This record gives sequence, C-alpha cells and structure tokens, in this order.
Amino acid sequence: MNWLDITLIITNVLLFIVGIVMIIVAIIRRNDIWSNATFLAIIYWVNYIIIAPLFLIVIPFVVLDKSSGSTIGIVTSVDKNFFGTTAIYIKTSETTQEKYCIEDEKIVNQAKELIGKEVKIEYGTRVGFYSTGKCGQAPVEKIEMRNE
Repeated sequence: MNWLDITLIITNVLLFIVGIVMIIVAIIRRNDIWSNATFLAIIYWVNYIIIAPLFLIVIPFVVLDKSSGSTIGIVTSVDKNFFGTTAIYIKTSETTQEKYCIEDEKIVNQAKELIGKEVKIEYGTRVGFYSTGKCGQAPVEKIEMRNE
C-alpha cells in the first residue's frame, strides 16, 4: 500500500462523512431556508453510493490483463517507475519496442545485466484488485538469455 492508496481511502471516508452530515442537517432544518437541502442531500447521497465507489474504491485498484505468453527480443532499457515497479523495454523488430512491467527485484537485476542481449521473457495474466504500487499489466515472471 502506497500513498496513493491511502489518499484514495481517506478521500472516500471524508465523502462518506460529508454525505451523512448533509442529510442530518437537511432533516434538522427542513422547515426553513434549508428545505431544498434535503433534496440535494439525497441526490448527493445516491450519487455517492452509486458512482463514487466505482471511481474512488474500485477502478483505481482493478487490473484486467488476461494476456499471457512470451516474447523474444533485445532488452534496450530497464527503468524504475514512479510507484516502485520497473519497466523493461524489449525491441521486437527494427521499428517496434514493447514495454513490460517487472515487480520482482531478482528479475530486475537479471534484466539490467541482459541489456543489449537477446532474451525471452514470460508473463502471465493479472486479473483482480491490486495496489497502485503493483503492475497495471501482467508482470514479467521469467527472463532468460537466448543466444550467447
């Protein structure tokens, strides 16, 4: 869990509390200028219950990458990403370069040693709820040098 996960959770809790406070205030002051506040509070609450959980709770943590397989190419670069994962770039043809994600530090060190060499990487599927500090695609599970 990183700072983005914590920020999203805190935002969600604060919105929940604001919704409850708005409904309580609207019910208490229903006979004066706040009479329309009841309607607005209910709209806010319904919006919060239906839409906000999708954006604040579910969507940032859902990863749907059903692709799996292997790729052969030349490692051109290994870069550290913002949230702690590592990107590896594989040149698969003269004009194309593909980006893959690595979470395992052992594979990262192996990839750094293989820059400029032909390798075969294998990656599996990734479907489910993952922290924002994890790969947003199927991570590389295995890397091996092809030709000496």
